[in-house]
Order: sequence, then C-alpha cells, then structure tokens
Amino acid sequence: MTAVDRMRKLINNLPESDIPLGERFISERQFESLQELVDSAIFRVNKNVRGDNPKEEYLKVDLWELKKLKAEVDVYAEQLQLPSEEEYEEY
Repeated sequence: MTAVDRMRKLINNLPESDIPLGERFISERQFESLQELVDSAIFRVNKNVRGDNPKEEYLKVDLWELKKLKAEVDVYAEQLQLPSEEEYEEY
C-alpha cells in the first residue's frame, strides 16, 4: 500500500465537514494544504472536546487515527520537498 493509499484510507478520520476537502487535496496532490487541514482539525478537535459544549462532529473523531493521518501526510510531504538551489549545488 502506498503512502497516498494510506492517506485515502485515513482521511475519513477528519471531522465530517473536512472530509470532502481532504479528499480533494489528495486528488489534486496539494499535500501542503492537506497538512494544514489536518493540523487545523487536530487543534479544533482538542479545543472543542475540552470545551463546555462540544459538537458531536468533533466527539466522533478518533484522535489517535487522525494523528496517524498527520504522520502519513507529514512524512510524504517531507519526501516531496525538492532541495533548494543551494542544497542542490552541494551535491
């Protein structure tokens, strides 16, 4: 299973309203945008669950699985980073 396949499998762990956007980012290979979306989702879930009146959408999220998605996206995005011109000249 490729990294993108693993991301597709884990994307359903985003809050419900973020899933279509996450799927679009994967389809369009916008992995930096996907990173931002996942980071934002983790922050919102943590903040909302600790609040006095948490939304059902956030209570349903499996934070452990969401963090696995974050790890997959972070590693993959890091691998896609091209070396800067200075780094390239060092080779």
